[in-house]
Amino acid sequence: MDEGEGVDLICLSDPDSTVRVRILGRNRPGDTPYNDYLDAELVITSAFVSGRLGLCLSPEAMDDWSTDLNELSDGQGIRWTAMGDTEIRIDVDRQFSVPRPVVTVDDRGESGVSVRVVLDPGNGWADELREQLGRVRQTWPNEVVTTPRPRDYWQA
Repeated sequence: MDEGEGVDLICLSDPDSTVRVRILGRNRPGDTPYNDYLDAELVITSAFVSGRLGLCLSPEAMDDWSTDLNELSDGQGIRWTAMGDTEIRIDVDRQFSVPRPVVTVDDRGESGVSVRVVLDPGNGWADELREQLGRVRQTWPNEVVTTPRPRDYWQA
């Protein structure tokens, strides 16, 4: 997919750096619980480093992100496990007049890489993250309302 396709779940940027998690679409179409998994990619660009990592986000990971956004809105740092061992931490640096996010992506368990980026996105960045989540939920709402059948369903 082109980088222009999809919807941003996370987009924090300043003139020098960007941290983005872009939702690309559903992992599997259909009416199974796996339909609500979303394919995504994490893209980091800065003057020093550039990288891309494919992700598959579960409904639980999306719910956890929503909860974490509440903590960010309260000025607290968060640790979000996006997938497997891949963790995104956002700490709030208050040493400047406008609090800045410091984003650490830790994928040491899978790729062995950890990247830390200090951003200066200006005021309202936590609210923008909430709006981005809202656009993702609107574009790909959870569709599965049935649970899988138990193993003994057909044995009657």
